[in-house]
Amino acid sequence: MAHLDKNIFIPKELINFYTSLSHSAEQVAILKPVMEPAFLHESKFAGLPFLTHEMEHPKDRQNRYMLFLAQLNFSEIQLGHPFPKEGILQFYITQQCYEKVKSHSEYCHFKVQYIPHIAHYNQFIHDFTYLEDVDLNNFPIQQEMKLLPTKQFEPVSAMDYRLHNYFKPEMMNTSITLDERSFQDVYLESYLAAEHKIGGYPYFIHQDFRKGSMYLQHYDTLLLQIVSNDEQNIMWGDSGIISFFINSEKLAQCDFSDIYFHVEEY
Repeated sequence: MAHLDKNIFIPKELINFYTSLSHSAEQVAILKPVMEPAFLHESKFAGLPFLTHEMEHPKDRQNRYMLFLAQLNFSEIQLGHPFPKEGILQFYITQQCYEKVKSHSEYCHFKVQYIPHIAHYNQFIHDFTYLEDVDLNNFPIQQEMKLLPTKQFEPVSAMDYRLHNYFKPEMMNTSITLDERSFQDVYLESYLAAEHKIGGYPYFIHQDFRKGSMYLQHYDTLLLQIVSNDEQNIMWGDSGIISFFINSEKLAQCDFSDIYFHVEEY
């Protein structure tokens, strides 16, 4: 789709920057959690995963069952390239991931696994009694929630390191409103990107961890972002955020072997 065809939200204060905003826009699926249980194969936060009889529930290094964080059914989401058109992607974490002393991603253990063609499976697990002894009291998502995706386009987010590819650094402090609000103030208000999402641009509490690192910039695509939300009973540490990043070329190949898991808290 040509950039001029992308339907993006632009506040009146930034309408003069339409061209740059539109050029930066990327596809995104905003995820709305609803307080109802989901079928095993549906997109969800928490609850129970879709597992075939040929699969095993992931375990950590201590041979304990990992905790089921989220599941994305791409046939429901229907994002374009490089995202899959079908299949289920699952995210698991260990208990260490939500202990406050283990808040940084380098100390966390996680598992991302992909099931390519669920229509081919008619034998899947219904008995999850093996999880009865798992302690979920401190788990960041306190109940199963079905996810309703909304596809759209969004401009580069305020904290993404690529912002300066579209707007010069000296522009940030320039007053652009009658009440002398700066470009940066308006941009932060309009494009913070603090939603649950797949694709698009990420939200950061402090700064983009990829800035200044060619190695980390390899992880150029947001695979999943979950933000703390009191109303939805989602709370990571002290009101934090968790994100999974992947390289776009590997995503196009459905290769989920190289994922960067990022945790950030206030």
